[in-house]
Amino acid sequence: MFTVQGPTEKVVVVGAGLAGLSTAMRLAGAGREVVVLEREDRPGGRAGRLEMGGYSFDTGPTVLTMPDLIEDAFAALGEDYRDWLDLLPLDPAYRAFYPDGSTMDVFADPERMATEIEQQIGVDEAAGYLRFVDYVGQMYKLEIREFIDRNLDSPLDLLTPNLARLVALGGFGRLQRKVDMFLKDPRTRRLFSFQAMYAGLSPYKALALYSVISYMDSVAGVYLPRGGMHALPQAMADAAMKHGVTIHYGVTVDSVETVGDTATAVITTDGERFPADAVVLNPDLPVAHRDLLGLDARRLERLDYSPSCWLLLAGSSAHYSKIAHHNIHFGREWRRSFDEVLGGHLMTDPSFLVTNPTHTDPSLAPPGKQSYYVL
Repeated sequence: MFTVQGPTEKVVVVGAGLAGLSTAMRLAGAGREVVVLEREDRPGGRAGRLEMGGYSFDTGPTVLTMPDLIEDAFAALGEDYRDWLDLLPLDPAYRAFYPDGSTMDVFADPERMATEIEQQIGVDEAAGYLRFVDYVGQMYKLEIREFIDRNLDSPLDLLTPNLARLVALGGFGRLQRKVDMFLKDPRTRRLFSFQAMYAGLSPYKALALYSVISYMDSVAGVYLPRGGMHALPQAMADAAMKHGVTIHYGVTVDSVETVGDTATAVITTDGERFPADAVVLNPDLPVAHRDLLGLDARRLERLDYSPSCWLLLAGSSAHYSKIAHHNIHFGREWRRSFDEVLGGHLMTDPSFLVTNPTHTDPSLAPPGKQSYYVL
């Protein structure tokens, strides 16, 4: 987010997704008058919900990490998130299934994880894993403080002493190559590099900077809000409204009114005008640039978009006793799969993330039923 010059008393936030709601909470806590405009009939954005036949399905993200960010957002309003939300730690964080029939659990506790690796593979691989944990811990501390949890108004803001430290740690090399320096077994190499896929990247193309995602879930832990992922944006919206944030649902934004380089109002498709000293846009970048700001669409054509994927939501009476909450089914052809999908072809041997939300929260399905999310 850029620093805004001039008055900022009235702020309009477009989109009640997680980022929009977090922004609204922090602005309200800082004494701003905040209005949120959301085209759907509920908060959440990508973290949506589908209710059908007694099932409650999350339609977006299912892996929740870094609960301290949730704590910060509620604390900005003087609230304790535990009064609004019940976060359930997942143990194991993941269960991996490999083509050779073997399995491996991922534990957020490095000592437990090292024991799991030692039992499955050997003592040398376990020692390599602990060195990897030390490495991603260093990367996380550098990145969160200097590059993630701060405003960057200019590329020059990146020029800090810690940038040199990131270079020295190999942060601008390739992720898979860096992981392979610590881990030698193909099973662990996949297990601690697949997280780049959350950013739409191949671990063979992603920078080692993205190893922080491995730290966030495989070391810091994975959680599920009781009631499903959608419970998080609902709790955020409720807390925001308690502290004076106005949220309009079912409102579609048409454009942002500007005077020079300054946003002055948001205009809806119904012609309603919401005046503002500052505007925060939460939609996807192409939508914000092309549809709301009216910028040159040719700029968007030069962007490199990450590949999309199919999502299967299933309600079933079938229960599988050998699975965990999150289950990664790795295909045989790991690298070839990335070459195929990034080359515009269907994967011939894809990997899958199968989430079983009712494994942790049975209330998300009718009694005796299970829900599955296959990505």
